[in-house]
Amino acid sequence: MQEGLHKLIPTDDTIVAISTPPGRSGIGVIRISGCLVERIAGRFLRLSTPLTSKRASLGKWHDEEGTPIDEVVATLFKSPGSYTGEDTLELSAHGNPLILQRIVHSICFAGARIAAPGEFTMRAVLNGKMDLIQAEAVRGFVEAQTLAQARTAMLQMGGTLSRRLAPEKNQLIDILARLEAGIDFAEDDVSVPDNHVVAVELTRIQEKLVEIRATYTFGKILFQGIRLAIVGKPNVGKSSLFNRFVGAERAIVTEIPGTTRDVLSESISLDGIPLRFSDTAGVRQSADPIECIGIQKTMEELSEADLVLVVLDASSPLDAADREILSRIAATTYVTVLNKCDLGVICEPGSDVAAAIKVSAVTGSGMEELRNAIREKVISNGQDSSSGILTTARQAENVTRAVDALKNAVAALNQGVPHEMVLLDIYEGLEQLNVLTGEVLTDDILGRIFSTFCIGK
Repeated sequence: MQEGLHKLIPTDDTIVAISTPPGRSGIGVIRISGCLVERIAGRFLRLSTPLTSKRASLGKWHDEEGTPIDEVVATLFKSPGSYTGEDTLELSAHGNPLILQRIVHSICFAGARIAAPGEFTMRAVLNGKMDLIQAEAVRGFVEAQTLAQARTAMLQMGGTLSRRLAPEKNQLIDILARLEAGIDFAEDDVSVPDNHVVAVELTRIQEKLVEIRATYTFGKILFQGIRLAIVGKPNVGKSSLFNRFVGAERAIVTEIPGTTRDVLSESISLDGIPLRFSDTAGVRQSADPIECIGIQKTMEELSEADLVLVVLDASSPLDAADREILSRIAATTYVTVLNKCDLGVICEPGSDVAAAIKVSAVTGSGMEELRNAIREKVISNGQDSSSGILTTARQAENVTRAVDALKNAVAALNQGVPHEMVLLDIYEGLEQLNVLTGEVLTDDILGRIFSTFCIGK
């Protein structure tokens, strides 16, 4: 266990939780971990054969009064060969919430307590079964909504990012050892490392960390997704385009201007990236109070969008309302879309129109070109998650702090600052990398990460 963490986090308790989602199902899984596992199993579980580690056994679970509750499949995992590193028992029972709760009640009666969110994974970290990056990947894998998210999380669970960071950490340790030796044994003819050489080495490590930090741009998009707002004046085909993207008649489409009064949102996947499309109310001057509220919501959606699709009517000349919308989104990342191209293109040329993607929401013409334009705007090309990427703000923050600390160390070396002072910055850089992987832990870090987990994981 991480030294000192047992004082901050109670790990002597035996914990229990239902690990399958709420509701009725064919099977419900209950997980128990801690020192009381075998005693609890011996009290409530009746088997035809002895319980053996890593082997499923069929039996009946009884309550505290000896009354059978359900037939279960029990699998024991002895410490340290378990997910948590502790003795763990997994029970597969019928997925009736009432039955599952009765089993959990009996386990708590015998001395266990209900697990906190993410507590099983937290114990795995504390017991050295995985590092903190891998634990965050467990959450990412459980919550993945696309195959790309799941693949990346699986790679992170296997330690790709941790292995990518390892050479830089080891080189920092080597530099620290040489500097410390030069200071401690200066009178024993131990050579003092040359400032320039050390500065070059630290700069190279810093550059590697900057490369790793840059992967967060893609990692953030991959796991948080992209918000796209479809805007334009009324009756240019925004809702038709929205329906074409999501593949369903989600928005009401009529020839009456101002049909859309609220913001409608749906998500799709593009190259494994979650895209959240928002169909907004047409922007125009209106005396209708309800429509005005919808237009205000459109403006709010614009301020939060990662990309704006500005829809113009290709079959009509640009007017003042179109130009007003184009001026409002000039400072945003946007793609201009000429819709209704099946009716002919008479929209006059202009800087925005010349670069516009010509589509027809009715026929589907030009939709692939529009998808490619979205890719070019918001999805980083050539990103390879197999080598390990940053996927959380915490990870990016720790790497940034490590980079800053090494920058300070290089500057100090170039200015001839004594090595004793330079060591402080280098140690800070190493500590930030250790915090990143979980070799240095605090209850604050654990609380921030594991509070977002589901109970039972």
